[in-house]
Amino acid sequence: NGYAEQKQENTAWALFVSGEYDVSDNFVLRGGLRYTDDEKEFEAQRFVSPFGAPPTGILRADPDDSDVSGDISGVWTVDDDLNFYARVARGFRAPSVQGRLLFGDSISVAESETVLSFEAGVKTQIARKLRLNVAGFLYQVDGQQIVAVGGQYNTATLLNADKSKGYGLEADLDWAPSSDWLFTLGASYNHTEID
Repeated sequence: NGYAEQKQENTAWALFVSGEYDVSDNFVLRGGLRYTDDEKEFEAQRFVSPFGAPPTGILRADPDDSDVSGDISGVWTVDDDLNFYARVARGFRAPSVQGRLLFGDSISVAESETVLSFEAGVKTQIARKLRLNVAGFLYQVDGQQIVAVGGQYNTATLLNADKSKGYGLEADLDWAPSSDWLFTLGASYNHTEID
């Protein structure tokens, strides 16, 4: 009952480097950096509305952004059956565009989001029959891209939340009593909130 057309061109490129360094026989540092550049050209137009609204002209949005992200981690190997690790990472998501023109008369743009995350854990193995891994994590997303549904035209609109936070614990257990059997058990606790 309605007709609209959308076109999007996305050009993205990145440069990245990673490496590792053996601090000692038991401790390894790894890290990486990435530069990302992202550009979008978006246009949309409504020709026929299912509710009798007039056609729109061509609506355009051309968001672009660039960012430097990366991570650093360390692994301490106690022996062949036990190691500890920790990681800090920063990530990036370029702007997004959405045009819901059958119900509304505008397009929406969500700006870039970034995330800073921390993780630490332990990996164990006992007699090659029992494996236990435990990890804890914490993160914060600035400008998280979200979709709000509703409003005057009951349509989906892209928005940026100010901050999103989360933390939790994860554990998994593998038990192989014989070469024919493997039992697994996993559990996690997750807490998230949006400011």
